[in-house]
Amino acid sequence: MKMYGDPEKRLLDIPEQVYPILPQSWWKSTLNVMQNNRFYVVVLVILIGTGIAIAFISRDTAHQQNDIITDNQGWIILKSLGWNMKYAADDQNPYNNGPQQYQSMNNVRMNTTTNGVEINLTLYIDTIYPYGTSNKAIISANYSFPGPLIEAYEGDILVIRVINQLDVPTTMHWHGLYQTTTPDMDGAVGITQCAIAPKNEMIYKFKAEPAGTAWYHGHLLEQYTDGLYGPLIIHQRNEPNQDKYDSEQVLMVADWYNLQAHTQLLPWYLNPNNTDGNEPSPDATVVNGKFTQALTISISNSSRIRFRVINTAAFSMYNVSIDGLPLHIIELDQVDTLPYTVNSFNINVAQRVSFYIDLSELSLQYTASGNLSTNAIYIRFQAMLSMYPVDILNYIPPYEQQRYPYPTFFNPLYLAILSFNGTNSTPSYSASLATPTLQNTVTPIDTNILAARPFYQNTTEIPNATYYLGLIIVFNTSTNGINYAYLNNVTYSSDANYMSMTPAPTQGITSDEYAPLLHQMVTKPNNLSIPSPRIEPGSSLPTIQSDGYGHYLVPYEAVVDIFLNNTDTGEHPFHLHGHKFWIIATSDYPNAEFLYAGNYIQRDTVSVPALGWAKIRYVANKPGAWLFHCHIEWHMSAGLALVFITSPEQLLADRYTVSSDAQQLCQALQKFNKKQNSK
Repeated sequence: MKMYGDPEKRLLDIPEQVYPILPQSWWKSTLNVMQNNRFYVVVLVILIGTGIAIAFISRDTAHQQNDIITDNQGWIILKSLGWNMKYAADDQNPYNNGPQQYQSMNNVRMNTTTNGVEINLTLYIDTIYPYGTSNKAIISANYSFPGPLIEAYEGDILVIRVINQLDVPTTMHWHGLYQTTTPDMDGAVGITQCAIAPKNEMIYKFKAEPAGTAWYHGHLLEQYTDGLYGPLIIHQRNEPNQDKYDSEQVLMVADWYNLQAHTQLLPWYLNPNNTDGNEPSPDATVVNGKFTQALTISISNSSRIRFRVINTAAFSMYNVSIDGLPLHIIELDQVDTLPYTVNSFNINVAQRVSFYIDLSELSLQYTASGNLSTNAIYIRFQAMLSMYPVDILNYIPPYEQQRYPYPTFFNPLYLAILSFNGTNSTPSYSASLATPTLQNTVTPIDTNILAARPFYQNTTEIPNATYYLGLIIVFNTSTNGINYAYLNNVTYSSDANYMSMTPAPTQGITSDEYAPLLHQMVTKPNNLSIPSPRIEPGSSLPTIQSDGYGHYLVPYEAVVDIFLNNTDTGEHPFHLHGHKFWIIATSDYPNAEFLYAGNYIQRDTVSVPALGWAKIRYVANKPGAWLFHCHIEWHMSAGLALVFITSPEQLLADRYTVSSDAQQLCQALQKFNKKQNSK
């Protein structure tokens, strides 16, 4: 059956064990007593009424964002606020599904303890039809699009039970988290774990660190393109810029495709007929699951708001601005910064930017005395047209009415509404009016916002590089006529046997979907067949070497300078799992290397300029297998990735072993694949 936003329709297909129901025998015995004694009926009614009242009070005070229910094993099931809105499946507003507002302020646990605690959560991975007129099923967490907000304090232990209700394998990556001592919880299929087979589950257990704006998403094939993502906020008990804002909002901006990513769009993309390697262009932009002008952020009790913006798109980079207001940036990829005031900023795929606004700074044009007097203004997400392979503006009909949820043309401008008076007011001025030039603000020189300064200045110097790795980004046509992506002439099959774009080596570490790279590091550490770093002509530092299949051996505690040379005409957002790196400089801002020496900004995703370069530095202080890849989903599928194999000997010294649960997960996947192959 179709699953819509309407709670009554949706809840029919959620397994019974997620509800805090009492045993059937209890109800039978209670009914027998009720039939014989009216006194017990009165008592029962009072108890039930009291319980409901307590539940509502508890929910309203401690869980204002998410409704929290538990299953019979005590696991918390997060349920997104969006499903409780009366127009979630309204035929008049079929594109109004999803969370209206992610009001972040640690709603899962409200206490003052300074000790980390264990938070047990459950995510059901299944398909839904997100809009009342949907024909396209999307992949969701807990039947919500986007998935529910997960929050914790830094240092808490997150224990998240991921149950796969799909008919295909899946996995979950916790983007931005360190996974110190838990490299097997990173969620990269074929690298740190086997995929979770259908009707199976995996319990992820890891420390909530570092603090800041993170997110979670599917990491198998193109599943997050089809909806499998949600916000993950790690709070500090004493936020560095807490005195600058009174409330928080989370905005997840993403591409919307009318077609399925893996079964319909990918075959078109990786096809000999696509000789130029043009990526599938999105059909629309969504923020928090809503199409343009369907999302209203209503604020009535606060004039200073922190926005946590997460780019969860498969392809698009955006420019973000708010009409008439300066934006004060205070966080980049879970790194706190001193307030850095801008007119607008760019955010590439997988990057996160936090900023606060102060309504007292609203341009006079929008106030009661101005010519644009209004109770609401627009938040603008402008897709960067340079990313698209064709001039999409020429394909926008001048007078055609857009149709949702299946738009017939792409509009690069997305508008959300920021309402001041606590109602769903709309701006009284035309959306086509440009944001006026603001005083005392700047436009960042580059997408990475290198001029922003870390809140915590480095007390010790950034270590000098001890190793070097140069990487050349190239897109080229293979012998089969398909345009693939290459790093140093290698296109990587990150999804193991699900995408066999390169032959597996006859010996050494292999792309075996039943033996992830992390497992092989401890089961055959002496047979990896990856050369050690060596001095190469013209270099003063040892160069990290590869086995020719995209696996690079990195010594423990190595300080590695990576130079990314982009020969492509588009920017590429490269993400390193489990680490942060210093961005030394880019071709857009080469002087940053000298201007900010000793105090470079850190991020976990760097945007490499088109036909340009980026220089980053990281410390390989976590033994394990760590994916480094372009986060544009189409480029990831085309092979723009590699894996750092960090210190197998240290992994053994730390007595890391492959758990029985991990082995059983691989066995379940093998059993599933054999069954599929026998059909």
